[in-house]
Amino acid sequence: MSIWSVVGLVVLMLALGIGYTAQRLMRLQGPTQGEMIDQERRDQMALLVLDIQEDFTRNTKARQWPAAYVEDRIERINRLAAEAQKQGMPVITTRLIYEGGYTNFLIGLLEEGLGTKASGGLALDKRLSFQPDADIVKSVGDALSSAELGDFLKKHNVSNLRVAGLDGCYCVKNTALGALARGYTVELIEDAVLSIDPKGWEACRGELAEKGVF
Repeated sequence: MSIWSVVGLVVLMLALGIGYTAQRLMRLQGPTQGEMIDQERRDQMALLVLDIQEDFTRNTKARQWPAAYVEDRIERINRLAAEAQKQGMPVITTRLIYEGGYTNFLIGLLEEGLGTKASGGLALDKRLSFQPDADIVKSVGDALSSAELGDFLKKHNVSNLRVAGLDGCYCVKNTALGALARGYTVELIEDAVLSIDPKGWEACRGELAEKGVF
């Protein structure tokens, strides 16, 4: 094999690797599609609290939360959950735990390993003061990708989702879009949504409003 053949093979392998990596990242962060719900048979509401996990609420080298910001948002989420459960509304938490060796490798490189199976911060933040009616583990940003969540919402006749949690620009955004794609009505509780990028979240919020998220 000539040197140029070797170079061509290396270039091809690199291109394939880059393409595969980009595809994996898009799947992790993009909204998903799914079966449309029957709105006529559902009339209930649920509070969905996304990924308030120790990994994501603590400060790290690359992610620094403003002082008191997380405390304020968690306090608001606790109040929302207490009010919801008092009214008989289901409260659902999710936890993001990435699956697959390559995905865990990527997140280890790009996101300090937060949310990977080797991390010690996968549990819900201890400052959450309520017991959820369901705690759903998901492996991508959009919580509606979880069949377990879909089954829970169907069992409880939920068609309206109130959404809180983090991160506004990623899991919150993509869960909202995934829910819309399935026919849910979606309301974001803005003072209970966290984002490490407030300006980016403002733009995302505008985009979601244009698409029908309250």
